[in-house]
Amino acid sequence: MNAWLPVAAGRSALCVLAALGLVGLLGNELRADVTLTGIAILPAQTFAPETPSSGGYADYGRKLATPRFEAQPIQGISAIVPVACKTLKGASTKKSSANTLPKGNTPTEWWALSDNGFGTRANSGDYCLAIYRIKTEPMRAPAKPERRARPKPKKTAPTVTVVQRIALRDPDRHFPWPLTLSTDPDRPLTGADADPESLVVMDDGSFWIGDEHGPWLLHFGVDGRLLAAPVELVPGGSVLRSAAHPEVVNGGKVARLGASKGFEGLARGLRPNTLIAMLEAPIPGDLSASVRLLEYDLALRAWTGREWLYLLDSADQAVSEIVRDPFSGPDGYLVIERDALQGPAAAFKKIFRIHLARSPEKTLAADLLNIADPQKIAGGTDKFRFPFLTTEALWPTAARELIVVNDNNFPAAGGRSSVVPDPTE
Repeated sequence: MNAWLPVAAGRSALCVLAALGLVGLLGNELRADVTLTGIAILPAQTFAPETPSSGGYADYGRKLATPRFEAQPIQGISAIVPVACKTLKGASTKKSSANTLPKGNTPTEWWALSDNGFGTRANSGDYCLAIYRIKTEPMRAPAKPERRARPKPKKTAPTVTVVQRIALRDPDRHFPWPLTLSTDPDRPLTGADADPESLVVMDDGSFWIGDEHGPWLLHFGVDGRLLAAPVELVPGGSVLRSAAHPEVVNGGKVARLGASKGFEGLARGLRPNTLIAMLEAPIPGDLSASVRLLEYDLALRAWTGREWLYLLDSADQAVSEIVRDPFSGPDGYLVIERDALQGPAAAFKKIFRIHLARSPEKTLAADLLNIADPQKIAGGTDKFRFPFLTTEALWPTAARELIVVNDNNFPAAGGRSSVVPDPTE
């Protein structure tokens, strides 16, 4: 199946961290047998202590008399990166970095990027953007299931503990447009200012974030301080703006992308000191069932013009993440591709593997709607599904194991229940 083509240069409930063991053949048949091997849970109603109230706006921006929440919910996980500095045995990368894993161990601490808050620019003006450091204590399947049919964890439930919160802010005034909380000297960024969707942790501990409002690339220091002006996308020499860009919303500029259709994925590039940013939607003029991957040079602080087109299975699908997959070679990446359905109606939630320096082909790594759970570590039956609207965080921890986390769109429901706020899994 064709996956990419080179382009010429020019929301809350439980937070569940699920480890998926890939136990089947991965090949051109586009089938993969996948088994759930671990799960960890953060309760839905988890709020960051000593943070401002939130949820004070209706969907169309009308201010409510009373905010819905007394603090900032910890939800909407859009990207994860392990808190680690060594390479896991078996990975092909030679140089250690903040994006590789501890040797011989699945990481237990992760950087987790929260998205813009409550879904839109209009209703997220009091959601303060943040990166969280979380610690997981997962429930895992027994090493030898033939000897013990059911796991017996020491704890009553798998847990996720929030270790640290890094608030994203712009006290040095790099952000050139008015901020929602501009009267605050620390100039905290809110979901009305930016929509973080993807994360790369650099060797110096700083964070590069892919945003959808601009779309922009944003560079933050280890303390969450914005280090430079947003990097705009300028294909062909003209700025590409989304419908949520400040100059479209307030300045009358023309949008070439819809709202929430900017940089959905961000990963280390094929070449040293580069990033690859993946758009969620086609640029006008591109194939309708495709999205662009664009290379950015960190040293030159410029787009290189090197691009690819990732071909979707259907124009009805979307991408929600791209990460490096060092276990499948130096040019290996993993991409989440999904439909816009959830719950029982969900029909397409898959993870594909691609190789950008090889033939334009993608192979199935995991079907998130067809996961075996023979030890019933998630409860219920021996089948497990990820039927969420947005599964957006992914990381390979071994040659045949993935960590997957969904954005639960707090306080929305619909993935697991029609009335109870969804878990982040």
